[in-house]
Formats: sequence, structure tokens, C-alpha cells
Amino acid sequence: MSRRASVKSSAQRIGCGVDVVELARFREALARGGEAFRRRVFTPREQAYADARRQTTVLHLAGRFAAKEAVIKAMSQVHPRLVLAMKQVEVRNDRLGRPSIVVHRRGAARIQVHVSLSHVNSVAVASAIAIRR
Repeated sequence: MSRRASVKSSAQRIGCGVDVVELARFREALARGGEAFRRRVFTPREQAYADARRQTTVLHLAGRFAAKEAVIKAMSQVHPRLVLAMKQVEVRNDRLGRPSIVVHRRGAARIQVHVSLSHVNSVAVASAIAIRR
């Protein structure tokens, strides 16, 4: 006779997201949208971070744009009713330059997000993993 053990565990939901941004198209979007686009999508801290890198401002903004898209995709898998605006997802860097995510939205506190981003001369790419406990 076998007996099944009931194990209680804290259920986790995991979501993943990825986004690729072509720099030529992103430059065009920045030119068309101007400052209004930047203010709608990026926090003042993100803009300052990118602007401090004068030679690669567009590259850094594109990387943050890709990260925001990847995070929104990942978070929508773990919390389908949580709708995020781009500016509510903030990409920050620690003192070693590693990116992290801060979500400025109620209901997101129980979700942990991990992000990785990279960029070269023609594309920026980001991936995100969201874990809800």
C-alpha cells in the first residue's frame, strides 16, 4: 500500500521576456518623438545615465528600452492583470555597472525581476525573468 505525502510549498510563477531593438529604427523613433518620447518612456535617472555617455547615448537608451519591454513581457506572464507603462519600469545600475529593475507600481512588490542587457553598434537586446512568490 502506498501513501502519497502532501508537501506544502510556496508556489512560484516564473515568466520570461526578451526584446531586441534595432538602433537605426530606434534613432528614427527618438528623432520623431523628441523630448516628449524620452519623457514618456524614460525616467529622469535613466535619461541622465544615458546622457552622461555622450558618444553612446542612443545605445544606452535603446538597451533600457529593450529591458523595459522584456520586463513587461515577463511580468505579464506572472501577473496577467498587472499592466505596466514603460516609465513604471526603471533600469538602474549598481556601482559595478550591473543592471537591476525597479518597478514603480503597486502590486509588483511580490515579483522579483532579473534582467540582462547587451548592445553593439546595430542592436540592443535584453532578457528578463520575473518570479512571483
